[in-house]
Amino acid sequence: MVQTLPASPILLAPAGSLSAVEAALSAGADAVYIGVRSLSRGGRTGLSPEAVGAAVSACRRAGRRLHAAINAIPSSGELPAFLAALHRLRDAGVDEVILNDPGVIALARREIPGWPICASVGLSVLNPEDARAYRDLGVDAVVLPSAVRHEEIPSIKKASGLRIEVFAYCRPEFLLHGKCGLTGYAVEGTGGGTASAKRGGSCRLVCRNLPVPAAAHSLEDELPAWISAGVDVFKIEGRELYAPAMEVLVSRFRGKLDAALGTSAGR
Repeated sequence: MVQTLPASPILLAPAGSLSAVEAALSAGADAVYIGVRSLSRGGRTGLSPEAVGAAVSACRRAGRRLHAAINAIPSSGELPAFLAALHRLRDAGVDEVILNDPGVIALARREIPGWPICASVGLSVLNPEDARAYRDLGVDAVVLPSAVRHEEIPSIKKASGLRIEVFAYCRPEFLLHGKCGLTGYAVEGTGGGTASAKRGGSCRLVCRNLPVPAAAHSLEDELPAWISAGVDVFKIEGRELYAPAMEVLVSRFRGKLDAALGTSAGR
């Protein structure tokens, strides 16, 4: 059974391991999103199929939701296996899937009706027409790039009727969020296999070695404005974080979000 979302804006935390899932839940996340090996950003921090089931169980015990970020883009020959993997995730109890390709979204909506789908930040939804287009493909939610300002959200939400997710905390954006191809350039011609992190390769975090802004993008001191704009989900980036660091980060944002909502005394 799919877990329903709370009415208030929720805090969606990342987890790259079972221990990180438990840490995020302990710190107060309303929902957790994971990657899955071979299906998510090169599998660098993806859970095995067996671990996905354990993560679902942990979330069920806590009364929380589990989302799966499936941002690999299959080739035509890989589509049957890809669809079978989606079915297994749904059957395992994953509450929502985050997808990164229009064709895959249409396929998943047709073949697995009723399973909530979120359009990944990699699809670069920037305006009401973008959001309406993905709604018509069948998504229930959309992750907006951090380039979108809070004053733009009401028109996007009104036009589409979609659940709106934004990154409350993420790496700084010097390219449009979700569009980085630096890993492909860095390993091209090295003989290291598929380069793209969206095609079975691995994100090498090349940006960490470039002279670009290093300070994290954070909304922690601006949450009231984003809540007023209609944000439904505040998402934290960081599936590569170890459990202790994850717990500290999620706990900090839990406190900030509760304070902004005026509900800290009730938790």
